[in-house]
Amino acid sequence: MTEYAFVLGSNWLLSIAELLTYVQDRGYKASLVNHSRNAAILDIGQDLDFDQIVDMQSALGGCFKTAKVIWRYPMEAVAQAYPDRGGGNKKALRDFSQVPWAKQVWPRVRGYRIKFGVSTYPVVSGKGEGVNYRRFTRGMDDYTKKRLLESGAKRADYIVYDKPDRRVADRLNVALWPKVIASNNLLSPPNAEILAIFTEKTLYMAKTLIIYDSMLQRYRDESRPFVSAEISTSPKVCRTLLTLSGARPGDKVLDPFCGTGTLLMEAAIQGMKCIGVDIDGNQVQGAKSNLKWLGRDLGQHLDFSIFRGDSRQLSSIINTTVDAVAFEPQLGPLYAKKPGREEAEESVSELTVLYRDVLTEVAKILRPNGRVAMTLPVVNTRDGQVTVDTRKMLVGTGLGIYRLLPEKMIRRDQAVDDQLKIRPEREQLPERKMGQKVQRSIIVLEK
Repeated sequence: MTEYAFVLGSNWLLSIAELLTYVQDRGYKASLVNHSRNAAILDIGQDLDFDQIVDMQSALGGCFKTAKVIWRYPMEAVAQAYPDRGGGNKKALRDFSQVPWAKQVWPRVRGYRIKFGVSTYPVVSGKGEGVNYRRFTRGMDDYTKKRLLESGAKRADYIVYDKPDRRVADRLNVALWPKVIASNNLLSPPNAEILAIFTEKTLYMAKTLIIYDSMLQRYRDESRPFVSAEISTSPKVCRTLLTLSGARPGDKVLDPFCGTGTLLMEAAIQGMKCIGVDIDGNQVQGAKSNLKWLGRDLGQHLDFSIFRGDSRQLSSIINTTVDAVAFEPQLGPLYAKKPGREEAEESVSELTVLYRDVLTEVAKILRPNGRVAMTLPVVNTRDGQVTVDTRKMLVGTGLGIYRLLPEKMIRRDQAVDDQLKIRPEREQLPERKMGQKVQRSIIVLEK
């Protein structure tokens, strides 16, 4: 068993779906052996080399850290040592104080100056789960420091971040952010970050191998010459769409609603050949400017072609076969307030026709067995949600639905808590933010 741990984004279910799609497309005999709402444990079936790990982390939009599992504790032992109320059992605490996994992280410590940090990821929110996560994290930091010094380290210091979560102020936060890890060089040996990943029945300890480079992503997002925030899709969602579409380095990838080129930039960074189409001439020029800038920034030639045109005539605009298609289409009006149901249904009906026309053209230039990953609007009206009827959208297109979260890759005995249960073989998954009038769902299609 070769287990790897992945820290998930806020949309944990979509992150797991993306992860399983990635490993399945690469031919790994992988399975999801455990998960929480913050992390997933996969048995990959083989040891990955560093290049494979870098490629995986670079491709995934919904995973922020990749680590290798080095130890396990039963949850009963953790609850005895660090109960959410009262003092811990002395024998259980003594077992944790031995830090038996330290040798796997630091085979040799004598004479070294070491910085490290333990990042803890609760099962769900960190509340009412039977464990005092903050006390556990500090305890593991203290015990690890003591063990390193006793083993001959010249110096050992740990980094702690337990301020409120910047996204949700009242949520427990006892994990190091990528920026903190990078600024303290925690991934440069002998330094290390240790993940403590809690699931319903097992605590997994894992050594971080690589993290999402949030500072580099922010730099590229803010420094590119052309930005159109009101229509731009986030780079992380773009990477998720590319992964779900099956796109790989060297593939020709099409975005038929390319806008300012955010998705094409993410594809180019991964070594894909990019083709974009947009009906708006200003957006087309902006996308070209952004791709040229990216090429200069990377110091390499990028293979891209961007056309102004109506994607309902794609096959007359593009005279080549593409390997994968990924995009966020027009999602309809930007509502200042929740619309009425009739107004939303009219808009969604028009969009359904547009999507069907574009997908019919997409199928003409998509290679056999190629996939399409796209977002669909979910409109919150005053009388409930209005969504696209995917069966109507696909009539006559030659495309079918590619199901996400394959049942054969998910262990059945994982979750008891309803908040953690995974319903496999999904046709769509939500990609939504609270408060939005028009939210999204993600669907994957195949030829």
